[in-house]
Amino acid sequence: MAKGSKHARQRFRKWINSYPEVSAWLEKYGDLEQQLDDNGGLVTIENFLPTFVAEGILEMLQGIDEKTWNLTAAGDDYVHNNIRHEFLSVKQGPPGLQDVFRVFTLLLPDSLFTFSAAKYCKAGHIVPHDDRAYTQVLMDDGSMQQCSRTIACIYYLTQGWIEADGGHLVDLEAPGGPQQHLPAFNSVVAFRIPRWHEVKPVTGARPRYSGQGGS
Repeated sequence: MAKGSKHARQRFRKWINSYPEVSAWLEKYGDLEQQLDDNGGLVTIENFLPTFVAEGILEMLQGIDEKTWNLTAAGDDYVHNNIRHEFLSVKQGPPGLQDVFRVFTLLLPDSLFTFSAAKYCKAGHIVPHDDRAYTQVLMDDGSMQQCSRTIACIYYLTQGWIEADGGHLVDLEAPGGPQQHLPAFNSVVAFRIPRWHEVKPVTGARPRYSGQGGS
């Protein structure tokens, strides 16, 4: 391991685990829910985290072995509420991955937030869908309540991604017609659920890494 690389990794881990530094950085984005309300239900944020932190997260995801990634795929099956999709995902990975996920909970500190890492290889995609999903949640009083996510968040991590690589998020409810969002390094797209969108197939040779989840 190169000395410089080890130092960068230590710096990244220290920042991720520093609540004061993380919260101070995220404070500049203000109230995410208000931003969504003010911008038609979808916002994009460039340079979401310090560059050295984004590079550290990317290195972590690139270091996950193939056996750890889980294939998430299905064909159209409307009876079971499935739509065509194919990508790799992981929730429990290398040490530190949960620390990364915890950063995103600070965007909506009063909400139940779930997050996972994703890897879209060539042809990886999701056909049009609105992210509406329901699950039973055990409440503090012991009762079960049906809950659904209300906000989705995608954090893009592959460096040097270009139009020809594909893998765009397409907002199908954008004013004036569908709008494509390039999965640019260290950028976030957040939107209200339900909202119709799709992920175009990756056409390049490199995998598209991202974090995805919501509240």
